[in-house]
Amino acid sequence: MTPTAPAPHAGVQADPKAEIPLVDWGSLALRAGRVGPVLPHMAWLLRFPDAIGGPELAAEARRLAATPYGLGRRIVPPRLPGGRHRWRQERIAPAVAIAPRPLTGPDALAAWLDRELGVPLDPEHDAGWRMAAAPTADGGTAVLVVAHHLFGTGGGILRALYGDDRFDPTVGTTETRFSAANDFTVWREARGVAERVGLGLRGAARLAGALPDAVRAAGRERDGRAIRPPRGRDRTRRPPSNLRVAAIATPPASAWDDAAMARGGTGNTLLAAVAANLLRRARMARGGPAGRTLRLLLPVDLTDREVARIVERSSGPAPAMTTAEIVVEGGAPAHGDLRALRARMKAAFIADSGNVPAVRGAGDAMRLLPEALTFRAAARAALRFDGCASNVGSIPPATLHLGDHVADDMAMLGFPIGNEAITALIRYRDRVAVTVVTDPLRLGPAADLRGWLAEELSSWGIEGAVW
Repeated sequence: MTPTAPAPHAGVQADPKAEIPLVDWGSLALRAGRVGPVLPHMAWLLRFPDAIGGPELAAEARRLAATPYGLGRRIVPPRLPGGRHRWRQERIAPAVAIAPRPLTGPDALAAWLDRELGVPLDPEHDAGWRMAAAPTADGGTAVLVVAHHLFGTGGGILRALYGDDRFDPTVGTTETRFSAANDFTVWREARGVAERVGLGLRGAARLAGALPDAVRAAGRERDGRAIRPPRGRDRTRRPPSNLRVAAIATPPASAWDDAAMARGGTGNTLLAAVAANLLRRARMARGGPAGRTLRLLLPVDLTDREVARIVERSSGPAPAMTTAEIVVEGGAPAHGDLRALRARMKAAFIADSGNVPAVRGAGDAMRLLPEALTFRAAARAALRFDGCASNVGSIPPATLHLGDHVADDMAMLGFPIGNEAITALIRYRDRVAVTVVTDPLRLGPAADLRGWLAEELSSWGIEGAVW
């Protein structure tokens, strides 16, 4: 049997000789995966009710590599000092890792998933993505795709792989097209280096003028509710390891939305509340400062790339995402009214997405620094956050298909970079999938992530199995 799903974006042509530069944050993500036990990855997991053979899985892997706007690309190093890494098309798919024996019971599925999530990826020295599958004792199949975050945002890569021609496959992935007009020659790379230096010098000047205003703005509470950001380090947070564990729940979307609405919130607000509660519980489990406030990172979609360019000029492709941050109370997990959190998140989205970066010129000025120093600065900034709450939203319906097979369940997983945990949400059919990925060593002794997520959702009145 061969996959019957059409190739994604059949009308989008890619020049096989063209190479395009990474977006500026790309070099930071690339370096992050090579320094210490940081895994800047994303993944999606599908559970099919029927058996899927090796040839079908290999054919699906080849389909994922068929377009450079999906997973069919590799990183090429710069040719000139100060130059950027760039993408080139690569249609060769890595071999599918198939478990030799069926998985029996939910614990076996969880153990298999956790092992697969800990495999490091590097899109310059290997494919940068992998596909794994395991038969289950009930005759079904679990299929996992893990990719380096350099390939794009969660929503962007799913639209490129499973969307149709209504979507621009470059949005949230490469941010520009592989075409003869974008042939990244040595001369063009040299012009890019000169442009980066020019932007960096202008950015440094802007930074000097904008910094005093930014410091004053940082001291003002966005929504009038004074919540102090956390001070100093939480010394109970252990150094990161290369271990990853995940917890997944797929309740009805109506139950999720009703729980949020009943408390004056939205689905996005509830996601942030769940993320905060799991972080509070982890802190208490490891004996940390319970009253310490939490700093959450919230991804913001910059689909309108003109807005992204106006806000901060770029010497390469425009970014597809920025982030907002909110500070929430510490203490024990809370499951009450969501209106205050909703107002705080709305204010953060408006403030942070309207000022990218928060200090004008910062991104350009950092172009003047050696990559190692830039990464150290970015890593220290990431450590400021306790966790991340990411709402990917609705996924293309074709994501649930692999040839003639249709998945019963799906989940999207993000990986923490510097922070403790990422809580993510997608919508498919009439369900939502809520996932948490963390480093188990940072949760505290005797932590039970899947049990914690089940208890957390139950406290909001949302029932269902966690796997």
